[in-house]
Amino acid sequence: MAGINRSHKNCLPKGRMTRRRGLTTVVTTALMLSTVAVLGSSLVAWSNGNLKVFEIALSTTASNDTNKITESLNIENVIFCHSCNTTNGDNVINVTMTNTGTVGITVENVIVNGTAIQNYAMNTTLPVNLLPSQSYTVAAQLPTGTTWQSDSPDTITVTTARNSIYTTEAAPP
Repeated sequence: MAGINRSHKNCLPKGRMTRRRGLTTVVTTALMLSTVAVLGSSLVAWSNGNLKVFEIALSTTASNDTNKITESLNIENVIFCHSCNTTNGDNVINVTMTNTGTVGITVENVIVNGTAIQNYAMNTTLPVNLLPSQSYTVAAQLPTGTTWQSDSPDTITVTTARNSIYTTEAAPP
């Protein structure tokens, strides 16, 4: 079979070109370049979008961490109330908090001896926003059946919206 093809090839007149069906090198190169250009442009657009999302997340995290560092709260004037007009009577602790930092603070909750305070007396509530140099007194009403510990210090913990934790101890009379 190979001999027949070889001999048949020799019978063709010189100068006559055989016609091939296919794409020329120029067309193939143009198709490849346009495909690479489209894919490259798509990749650049996609990566720019992702980069923008990561940039926003990074700047937000950095801002929150910086604000958390500059956040400062003093817990002062802890008063154990004996004559409060509440349903639980002696189970109220007044806690004065002062924002001594340079950014606003949102006080989320108060915990007394490991018990989160759910009820507040004397028209005080949490969460509360404190601007720099601003003070707020919260009347933390202990749950029914819970009293402050006499002759030993009570631990008072204040948590902010940025998860900063401030703790102090105070001894009731």
